[in-house]
Amino acid sequence: MLIDEKLLIELFEQKDRKRRENLFKLFSQEILADLTLARIASLISAKLGRPGLITAQDVRYCRFYFKDKKNAVHARPMENRKPKPDQPLGAGKVQPGAFKVSDPDEIKLQDQFKFESKFAKKNET
Repeated sequence: MLIDEKLLIELFEQKDRKRRENLFKLFSQEILADLTLARIASLISAKLGRPGLITAQDVRYCRFYFKDKKNAVHARPMENRKPKPDQPLGAGKVQPGAFKVSDPDEIKLQDQFKFESKFAKKNET
């Protein structure tokens, strides 16, 4: 269903929850213009023929929540993107003996974690 200005007026009079989204769809260029919120609200209200119907808070809401929707429409389509390979680019060039793998069972943990306290008595022989 296409939203026109007459239906938008009805949505604002009834305080419908989708009224601001439809306002942004119809007047996105005006809402994203570099003007004050009050000026934009008065311009849109004048275009609709109902002064005071659109408030600065409506414009502020639309700018905050729907500004990314405008950019999402112009985003690149998914089919133009290259698929990522399953393996990194240099994965096929790695030689099998390039990395040394250690066996954790062969490592003596006691040798790695020998701590000596400065308060312990030293054995003098």
